[in-house]
Amino acid sequence: MSEVVMDKQAMRSLMKTRLGEIQPEDMALRSGQIAERFAAMPQWSRADTVLCFLSMPHEMDTTPLIQAARAAGKAVSVPRIEGADIRFLVMPPNTGELPLDRWNIPVPDPLWPSFDPPRSGRILVACPGLAFDREGNRLGRGKGYYDRFLSRLRREASEVFTVGVCLSEQLLPSLPHEDFDQRMDALVTERETVVFG
Repeated sequence: MSEVVMDKQAMRSLMKTRLGEIQPEDMALRSGQIAERFAAMPQWSRADTVLCFLSMPHEMDTTPLIQAARAAGKAVSVPRIEGADIRFLVMPPNTGELPLDRWNIPVPDPLWPSFDPPRSGRILVACPGLAFDREGNRLGRGKGYYDRFLSRLRREASEVFTVGVCLSEQLLPSLPHEDFDQRMDALVTERETVVFG
């Protein structure tokens, strides 16, 4: 096993512990602040479609972000795990509460329309992660879902802007990374917005 992979595993364990210590009320407050910062970005006003993850326990709540996108008249697509990949589905208006999977992650209906990158205009992606650094590197949960998806999306779509959304505790000076890891175009925490050149 490579040193980079071992470093990533240690970092994942550390970040899961750190996130697990945050109280639900604090998480809810800061999730709202992140959504406000996200919606204040210039890329937000230009975006036609917002791709947004559905939160798992001990992760920032993306509900305020999704609500803001809908209120702004943007199409919203959310991910569904299918085998070794994720497929984004277009969330219909007035969607109610979604069922949870065994990890307590909301699951979109497989009958919703599939997200079509070439027809979705300017795409803004809110990316999850256990940690991010100030070079735009992202540490996921180790399955590679988002790295594979973003690699395809950047080939297929005409305009994509990726934003790592996280709590300030998840923004670190540097992270171990490999060639296939997809870098972010920007980061948003409850305290700051960082756009990379």
